[in-house]
Amino acid sequence: PAGMVDTAGSRRPADTAFKQQRLKAWQPILTPQWVIGSFMAIGIAFIGIAIAVLGASNGVLQVSVKYSGDCQDKLAKWNDESVTLCVVDLETTDDDGWETQDVYVYYQLDNFYQNHRKYVQSKSATQLSGASMEGLTTDPPPQVTKDSSMGDCSQSGEKQEFEDPNDKKKVFMYPCGLVAQSMFNDTLRLREKESGKYVMWNDGNRNCGLTAEPCPTNPEEIAWASDVDKKYQAPTVPWIKKNCKYIGGQSLATSGWIHPDLSTLKTQPAGNCGAPACGLRVLNDNGDPNAGIYNCWHNVSDQDFIVWMRVAALPSFKKLYRKIPAAALKKKMKYELVVENRFPVHAFKGNKHFVLSTTSWIGGQNFFLGYAYIVVGAICIALALGFLAKQLVSPRKMGDPRYLTFK
Repeated sequence: PAGMVDTAGSRRPADTAFKQQRLKAWQPILTPQWVIGSFMAIGIAFIGIAIAVLGASNGVLQVSVKYSGDCQDKLAKWNDESVTLCVVDLETTDDDGWETQDVYVYYQLDNFYQNHRKYVQSKSATQLSGASMEGLTTDPPPQVTKDSSMGDCSQSGEKQEFEDPNDKKKVFMYPCGLVAQSMFNDTLRLREKESGKYVMWNDGNRNCGLTAEPCPTNPEEIAWASDVDKKYQAPTVPWIKKNCKYIGGQSLATSGWIHPDLSTLKTQPAGNCGAPACGLRVLNDNGDPNAGIYNCWHNVSDQDFIVWMRVAALPSFKKLYRKIPAAALKKKMKYELVVENRFPVHAFKGNKHFVLSTTSWIGGQNFFLGYAYIVVGAICIALALGFLAKQLVSPRKMGDPRYLTFK
């Protein structure tokens, strides 16, 4: 008929109830009773949740000590073999939970903006997972002569390849990027003040060869299992011997390299390699410098490193450092925090804290969540009371045509 549009090839949706939005739907009429009742119910529910959250937070035991100020004059370079120890006192409270519950150890940083856009982008996921590292797990490994792993590391503008002044060849950072290279690297230990006995919070790791004190690196069960299994792949020892021109630091343990087979690795002090964090020069089996192209300054499968790489959203944050099993701590006991201070915070006016904490069903101590529920619940109850007063003082008849206007 005249005036009708030919629908052949048209983009008009089919004439079905779903596509033409004719499905049956519940369209509630918001009467005053429903609105007042809903606000009141939500307010009461939120207040109840707040009481439960605050009760759980009050049950969490926590001790925090700021050590950055006390240890400022004992700051050491990352590669120093001899470090002046900084000792800070702390004491647990007289609560049984310190002995009966697992205790989590955190380090806290203030005024450190891990959420900066360029900072967050400055890492290579394919390098960390090994996807772009040639022959990382093959046996025997190839001799890598050209790097293709830098990925997003170069987007920050920070230099990720350097010229080695010893042979004028390029050296590539592995791992690369600002996130990795700003890793928190203080070494923290806890010991009883009176007896000097160390708390063995990483007792299952014997690769360091230490018995009287915990291993300073490669902890267990502090990083997400998905990160450990899928996102971070360390190279094999044969690959390291062939392709890592430089490795770790003067003490391999501070760089996460504690694999037993690395004890056979031949090295010599690196001196100036043109890159930051040069560490040790790797030699081949004949004792000559190898032909590697990477500065393997830290083990990417070290769980301390993995925890750091999951960036924080706020400038003040805590990250899990260790886990102390139940009965390893004592209540109302004086302890000493022994710090090897390597992570500088003075330049950005930051602070460092050491935190001991138990957990509850909501996690760690979190009063903000409880207060937020109280505020929202109080607002809902106030609105309910306000609407109730309005309804009692000047009620409005539903569907009153006097409130309709026509133009």
